[in-house]
Amino acid sequence: MQFFFRLGVAKGRANVKNPDELYEFAICNPRRMSIDRMRNEAAKIAMEGEFDNLLFIDDDVLLPLDAFQKLYAADKDVIAGVTHIRGYPYPPMIFNFTDEQYKKNSYVTNYAKMCDPFTGLLECDAVGFSCCMIKVSLLKEMVPPYFVTSTHQTEDVYFCKKMKDSFPDRKIYAHCGVLTGHILGSDFVEPGNVEFWKAFDEARYPDLVKEAAKQGRKDHTPEQVKEIVNAI
Repeated sequence: MQFFFRLGVAKGRANVKNPDELYEFAICNPRRMSIDRMRNEAAKIAMEGEFDNLLFIDDDVLLPLDAFQKLYAADKDVIAGVTHIRGYPYPPMIFNFTDEQYKKNSYVTNYAKMCDPFTGLLECDAVGFSCCMIKVSLLKEMVPPYFVTSTHQTEDVYFCKKMKDSFPDRKIYAHCGVLTGHILGSDFVEPGNVEFWKAFDEARYPDLVKEAAKQGRKDHTPEQVKEIVNAI
């Protein structure tokens, strides 16, 4: 609600940094339903209402105050903030496909080094939609359903794959200047604390380190885990 207030606040308010930067928007908060159905309903409403953009904000995500302004200013067909998954090893929901026919996808964990240092943008193959802006003009060119959850992929990755299949020249971006917090019960995981969460889990469950080694993934050594946990 604080986020919506900042978008629609009246002009001339002394406590608003940019009182002339106002936006016309509508809130779509449907009744409880599956996430893919909800996203399809929201897309339909956005098209019927002749809106320019559809912005998804999941109810378990905390946003920086300038999230909307940065996503909007980027002016991309699909652009998302950086949200980490709420489970070990807490990878970001930024993906690049690594196999033919999209059979396999991998997380882009080093996004901070890969993004454009001036714009903060990182082109990728798919993003999570916890905080994501989509141009309505793109939706109008696609064939519904836009979002489908299956046993092998989530509805957001489905959309990204469908878009890339339909329009190979269209691009998808993550905005590394929009770092969200993903709520974990009474706490949350975000880019600034993800290494602490990983080390904390590895300290509680040492087999996680062994399993990571079997998979060829090096997260932390036992010495690093001890050092990080002691720092906490």
